[in-house]
Formats: sequence, structure tokens, C-alpha cells
Amino acid sequence: MSNAVKVFFSYSHKDEALRDELATHLSLMKRRGFIEAWHDREISAGAEWANAIDDNLNAADIILLLVSANFLASDYCYDIEMQRAMERHEAKEARVIPIILKPSDWSDAPFGKLQALPKNAKAVTTWQDQDEAFLNVAQGIRRVVEDIAKSKSSSSTASGSTTPATFNPPATSGGDRQRRRLEEEHNSLQQQYDRESEKLSRLRLAYSIETDTTTKFKLEKQIQESETELNRLDRQLEEIEQKLV
Repeated sequence: MSNAVKVFFSYSHKDEALRDELATHLSLMKRRGFIEAWHDREISAGAEWANAIDDNLNAADIILLLVSANFLASDYCYDIEMQRAMERHEAKEARVIPIILKPSDWSDAPFGKLQALPKNAKAVTTWQDQDEAFLNVAQGIRRVVEDIAKSKSSSSTASGSTTPATFNPPATSGGDRQRRRLEEEHNSLQQQYDRESEKLSRLRLAYSIETDTTTKFKLEKQIQESETELNRLDRQLEEIEQKLV
């Protein structure tokens, strides 16, 4: 478990049921040792809760912000956990992923520039099938976990470790070439996805502060086009990931 990706949940206790649902959808990655997930309900009796939260927040590779009006209204979530999370994100010490649980006005928050999940930042509770929403979230998190796991594997190999974490079973010799091709294609698509995500975040930020009606209309059209492109890339990534399993 030394190379497992550490995942931290930042959430309002009023959204605990939704946090549990998300944790359930991440359970296979946890069971297989790819991630170690932590939230404040893990704190044992007698422990100093603030210190426990700080220690795990500072050690996390991925920090999930479970966004809702409850989260935004929570002084501890917003002023302490989220601020520290963004500091670590800006320092490239961790990846912060906003998970939009419920509709709320979050676009002007410091994390508003980040690509959120589920796709198109559509709040989980507004999906007709919430399991489908959480599946989309889990798949998005899985891609980030894979990227971080590869980095950890490279670091472990460089330091002489013989047991780096990996998501895929060893390929047979006959399938090496095809697997490498698929992995290269996946990496290329992932880079395109990341660039498009950054573009969409900038467009949404510009739309949120724009006051001119004509300009807002143009931005809205660009946002729709960017969302369509992200959906296309997301489908292609999922197809390749299914082939690599």
C-alpha cells in the first residue's frame, strides 16, 4: 500500500450520505490497493480531530471537494480545508477535484477555475440516475489516480523499489505492441482532454463576470462547443480504457 494514491474527502456533514455513495463507487480501487481514502469519520476516539484532518489533508495526493451550498456555507470546509487544498494544488503537491453534489453558486470560488466532475459540472442530484452520475465521477477520479500512480511508480523504480503500483496486469508478449499503441493514444487524448477542460474553465469564468449581453451569448455558444468536445474525448477515453482492462 506504500504507493497507493491518498484521497482526502472535504465535505459538509450535511452531505454525508452523498459522500458515502461516492466512497462506495470508489471501493474497487480501494479494495485493489490503488487508493487510500480518508475522511473525518475515520478519526478514532480520543484523537485530536483538527490535527488528524491537517495531517491527512497535507499528505493527500488527491483532494475531493464535495461541493454544495452546505459546503460553501461551512467555515471549516471553505476557509480552512478548501484554502489549504488550493495552496497545495497551486504548489503542484496535490490535485484538487471539485465534485458538484448539489446545485450551488460556486463559479466564483477559488476552485471555480478547475475542471469539475461529473461531466459538464452537472450536479449529481440533478441526474436522472445518480448512480450514473457517481460512475462518471469515479471514472474521472480513476484517470487522475492512474496518472499519479504512474508518477509514483516511476519514483519508486528510480529509488530502487521493486514493487511499483500499477493498474494493469502485465501484458503478454504478443500484446505488447498493441497495448503500447493504446496507451500512447490514451495519453494523447488525455492531454487533449486536459487542455479542453482548462479552456472550458476559462470560458465559464469569463461568462460569470461578463455583463455585455452580446458577449455573453458568444461565450455561451463557445461553452456549449467546448462541452461537446469534452464529451467526445471522454467517450474515446472510456473506449480505450475498456480495451486496456
